[in-house]
Amino acid sequence: GVSAMRNYLAAECYKTFRRKYFYIALAVCLGLELVLLWCYWLTMSWGNTGVSFATTAVLVPLILSVGLYAPLITGDIVFSDQYKNNTLKNEVSYGVPRARIYLGKLAVTALASVIAALVMLGLYLGGCWLLFPHAADDGYTWALVGYCLAGAFPLWLAALAVVNACYFLIRSNTIAAFVGVGILALVSQFFQLLGLLIHPVFEVIRQFMPNVMVDSLANMAFQWNYVGLCWLSGLVWFAAATAIGLLAFRRKEIR
Repeated sequence: GVSAMRNYLAAECYKTFRRKYFYIALAVCLGLELVLLWCYWLTMSWGNTGVSFATTAVLVPLILSVGLYAPLITGDIVFSDQYKNNTLKNEVSYGVPRARIYLGKLAVTALASVIAALVMLGLYLGGCWLLFPHAADDGYTWALVGYCLAGAFPLWLAALAVVNACYFLIRSNTIAAFVGVGILALVSQFFQLLGLLIHPVFEVIRQFMPNVMVDSLANMAFQWNYVGLCWLSGLVWFAAATAIGLLAFRRKEIR
């Protein structure tokens, strides 16, 4: 069982990292980062004294929610229109256990996402560190970035599990992506409304949605019990989305 899973993961990794799609998507993101760094550098060279490592690196805690939607791309790279190309049907009829298919693709999507995140964070924070002036509060900036990433990581994984379930259960990748965004972005709005109209308990539940927690991280800086809550919520979401996705996928008839 273990060696079969290892072989499956190796094959999925080979497929994923051999495709140009991963590198093109990553290159586009890195290109946008370089443009952003260049714009900061340009305003600094024109005499804007407000540009420093602290003021540029602090962008990371402010755009953590981008990581919730990144699995739409990494998931699409790994899943690669399996229904349209009948590759999923072939794997199942060839006798590959459905749990191995589901968890294998989930693991490879997570790996691709982590690699992309590390490269993107490395380029941006490295660029900020090398290009812009330093000050006494740099230590605080690094601590804030570290705190926010520590809390965001399990929530990003939760979003990844939700998106993975959507790709597996919905034939069209495009519709799957829309449903994923709907769950991650709109369900919290719905709960906010229910909290106002019906009962405050819905507002309490809303506070544990990944998108709400990710956006709260920067304001809750250095309350490590909040990071603990992020991990708890993230793992519950991850486990629930994976369990629902896997159970439904096992029952699903693959045409």
